Amino acid sequence: MRIGTGLGDGSLAALDGTVRSIQDAFMDVMREATVTAKTKVMLGDATVTEEDTFDPSRVGSIFAGVAGRLSGWQTDGVVSTSNEDIRRTFVKFQTRVGNYLLSGHLSIQFHVLLYYVPKQRVIDCQKELSEIVDATRTGEEEMADISDKLIAEKLRSSGYDGLDHQELFELLYEDDSLRRSLESQTDGDDAMRRLAQKKTDLFGELDSLLTETYRMAPVLIDDARLVTGEEGCLCTFDVEYVRGGTRRSIPRRISRSVLKSLGECLERVLDAVRDAGKAPGRDPASAG
Repeated sequence: MRIGTGLGDGSLAALDGTVRSIQDAFMDVMREATVTAKTKVMLGDATVTEEDTFDPSRVGSIFAGVAGRLSGWQTDGVVSTSNEDIRRTFVKFQTRVGNYLLSGHLSIQFHVLLYYVPKQRVIDCQKELSEIVDATRTGEEEMADISDKLIAEKLRSSGYDGLDHQELFELLYEDDSLRRSLESQTDGDDAMRRLAQKKTDLFGELDSLLTETYRMAPVLIDDARLVTGEEGCLCTFDVEYVRGGTRRSIPRRISRSVLKSLGECLERVLDAVRDAGKAPGRDPASAG
């Protein structure tokens, strides 16, 4: 059962206030951790501009700090996922209180924007690529004409003149030696191969000159908005009843001792969030 939503019933509703305090503290920490700084970037047209960005590693350090302060809780550590331009960093943790399993989930979801680093080499690579594209376009047209003529001459000399496309396909499929002979004569020259390799190398170099900036709205969102890809922060807590290794419905009445223990566990999470947020981190200006 989700707690802290104000929709719970029975005894667990008594924990809502503590969960909301955790959410408030979490959002205070996240707003500070995702403060943006200006960084210079280059657009595809070589225009240099400034973009706002924050440092996601600072958030990851805070999440690790929270989990590390929860002695006796189980966690898989901080996890980051990527889906195209959407990134998510989160940590989950849980603990047992008698037959009850208390679990927490802290998460941020943000967008990644790609730019070039503001270096002259970006412009040089783009210029070289443009020149290669022009040269290879002309060369490929010339090679295509030459290849067509070579194929026609080879087929005539081999006694296969006048074949239609289907007949030619069947012939090449069945005659390996003829196919290899045609391929050897139409591979193109060394200059074209060198240009193709240079183009590949330049694209690879341009990729290495990309830089990421990060954008997130520091607002509290729910699971549904997280799944649809909205930017924001998630802070949720659930209680499950486990007996005989099977998860069951939450009993209508929970003993005071169990509620007290659950509340104390949540108070420890609150302290962990506050303390982790005070730990030193990287300057957001170092991001990107």
